[in-house]
Amino acid sequence: MDTEPALPCDESSAKTIRLIRPSVVVLCGPAACGKSTFAARHFRPTQIISSDQARALVSDDERDQRFSAQAFALVHCLIEQRLSINRLCVVDSTALTPAARKDLLDLARKYQVPAVILLLDVPLETCAIRDAGRERTVGRQVIERQYQFFQQIKSSIKQEGFDQVIELRDEDLDKVRFEIVFRPVPRPAAAADRPERRRFTPRPPRPEAGGKPAPSENRAPSLPNGRPPESA
Repeated sequence: MDTEPALPCDESSAKTIRLIRPSVVVLCGPAACGKSTFAARHFRPTQIISSDQARALVSDDERDQRFSAQAFALVHCLIEQRLSINRLCVVDSTALTPAARKDLLDLARKYQVPAVILLLDVPLETCAIRDAGRERTVGRQVIERQYQFFQQIKSSIKQEGFDQVIELRDEDLDKVRFEIVFRPVPRPAAAADRPERRRFTPRPPRPEAGGKPAPSENRAPSLPNGRPPESA
């Protein structure tokens, strides 16, 4: 069992959370609650799978909601590929709908890894101020709607089947510390999934009418007496 070094933080008042690698870690909260900043502070860039980044990759615009289906198809594909080689997946999306959370839970169950959800409970006014300071905002109305919905679903998420449900308030986001423990899940060898190649076997020459074998291209021609011609 190996333990990855945690990214630096103030250990004097740090709350330590242990995570298993591989696992699916879901960041859940309304827009502008600080999910992306939190993820960047505590995890490697390669461990973070962002729905906004996926939307930008498929449509050139991370805010274009018309292509969310394609973006989340990419998110799920990346999660599957990483879990198949025992990597940590930190999913940066709002994860506010039961369907979105179930998709992530199903992936964790498929690959037999823990599913953890972090609920970022940040005050509404803090979210609104952060959104207002962005170059591209989602607007207060959207944030208020998402915030109210988040407050309604917090308690029910505990019954959805996550292995850990961890609530973090705004004052916890800078103090929390993650300890990542490597417990690989045995996977079948990649070669075992490949179909075995068929070996080429030359066919024997077909007999001509009358039961005589057909002449082979490599066979020397015969004289009428049945003997091959002599070499010059």
